[in-house]
Amino acid sequence: MDNTLNVLLIDDDQVDRMAAIRTLNKRGARYNITEAATASAGLKLALEQNFDAILLDYHMPGMDGLEVLRFLRTEANKRVAVLMLSRQDDDALAERCLDAGAQDFLLKDEIDHRRLTRALRQAQHRNMMEEALLASRNELLQLVEHDILTGLVNRRGFERALSAAASRVKRGGCRLAVLLLDLDDFKSVNDTDGHEVGDSLLVEVTRRLSLAVRDSDLLCRFGGDEFVLLIDQFDSDDQVLLLADRLIEVLQEPYVWGDKSHIATASIGVAIYDRSMSAVTDLLRFADMAMYQAKQAGRNQSRVYSSSLGDAALNRNRIKFELQNAVANNEMRVFYQAQIRVSDGSLGGMEALVRWQHPVLGLLSPASFIAIAEEVGTIVDIGNWVLVTACKQLGEWQSKYPALCQNLSLGVNLSVVQTSSKTLPQALNEALEMFDLNISSLEMEITESALIKDPDAMTTVLTELVEKGAFLSLDDFGTGYSSLEHLKIFPISVLKVDRGFVDGVGKDKKAEQLLVAIIALAKALEMKVVAEGVETQEQANFCSRHGCDLLQGYFFSRPITAEAFEASFLNLT
Repeated sequence: MDNTLNVLLIDDDQVDRMAAIRTLNKRGARYNITEAATASAGLKLALEQNFDAILLDYHMPGMDGLEVLRFLRTEANKRVAVLMLSRQDDDALAERCLDAGAQDFLLKDEIDHRRLTRALRQAQHRNMMEEALLASRNELLQLVEHDILTGLVNRRGFERALSAAASRVKRGGCRLAVLLLDLDDFKSVNDTDGHEVGDSLLVEVTRRLSLAVRDSDLLCRFGGDEFVLLIDQFDSDDQVLLLADRLIEVLQEPYVWGDKSHIATASIGVAIYDRSMSAVTDLLRFADMAMYQAKQAGRNQSRVYSSSLGDAALNRNRIKFELQNAVANNEMRVFYQAQIRVSDGSLGGMEALVRWQHPVLGLLSPASFIAIAEEVGTIVDIGNWVLVTACKQLGEWQSKYPALCQNLSLGVNLSVVQTSSKTLPQALNEALEMFDLNISSLEMEITESALIKDPDAMTTVLTELVEKGAFLSLDDFGTGYSSLEHLKIFPISVLKVDRGFVDGVGKDKKAEQLLVAIIALAKALEMKVVAEGVETQEQANFCSRHGCDLLQGYFFSRPITAEAFEASFLNLT
């Protein structure tokens, strides 16, 4: 076995080189020594050839030994045992050399054969141990930074890649974009078909996405149903947008397991770095904002981050934070909108509608905050407060105007989150007892979009309310989630036709035909029909002529305060 060590000696002093060679060759030692008289020449040899060890002089003109060492370790990633040689007896210098990756630091004046050969052997052994440690670290890093199920880079690996890309961007070396992809309604796959099918779907999604992106793009999985794509090689923004469209398209083909199939759509948020952004690392947050907008817009599409979107997100965060104390700060208001009987034009009922009297932004409609309240859970407190406030007001009106109000119905909107809360039955019972109301005075209004989220649980809760005597009203019927199955499953007594059909009266023949059909269907099922969004005499006449029971809309009254409602519809003397 050949134990000859290949050693590179880099030293600008010829006398010192000769002394080092003589020292090594004493006592028949076996070394194959290559000399370099300059740092640049030595660096070139070190990069082109393989050596067991390098003897490196610290003090050299042009580039000192420490600079050579740092280049080998960081830029070239060259792993070779390095002994730094110097005439300076300087502990601080020795520490800097060791920190930069040298295995040892020797003073030239103290070198003898025994010390130098031992230092070379120890340095080589220490370097081997460091290489093994580095390999183990890299293997561990591979496990830590990769998703087990899909094999993709995970969040930790993405953050490291983004940080490295940020450095390249600062040097002007590339452009940068982040695409955040979230599968739509993936939870239903796990809930309906089980996690094994869900995992299979994620693996297939990974395969399709991987085929759609370039080798230079970094596809990551953040866990759950969320994927991220990091792109740093593109010429125009349009390339990124076209890629987002392609990713949505490749997911459209159904996924088949046995006799079951599933279509996995996705919502994608796109953020492209520009110099106006404060930090490259904000890209992920911006992509998340855009992805949320894609979800809100109906899913299965992409949205691109813009400064206006950022402003909207800041406003949304403000609303989310301030909503938590809105009820406690007495900022919520209940407005009432009249429902007019078709039979005689009298007041037949009213709907309680929440508003937020924001101390800075003014009076806010439900569209400004209800979705956020549902997301953060404050809708339960808000909904229960509206229920109690509306019941109190109805109780006062029934006492003050018994003949007029005894048979009036009060519509109160229920959020799906509120309905799922265990506090609803208690809040309802307390409100009824507190204000001596009969539950039959209430119409509990719920939308079809709420019904589809958890139909089994909703059936149980709503059936219980109806059995106690409440009437169930289905709001916004005819919009995106309409299903005749809902009319069969749920104990619905009142059908509220969406304003979109009413608005078509006199303008859209098909909308008129659908409106007539919906009214006829409700009548066949012995339901009371309320037409929403009535704004003209023509619409009122049409709905009356085709069998609606109640009309509601701006033609009769906007939602108004309790005081204004009483003056307009109750205090008629």
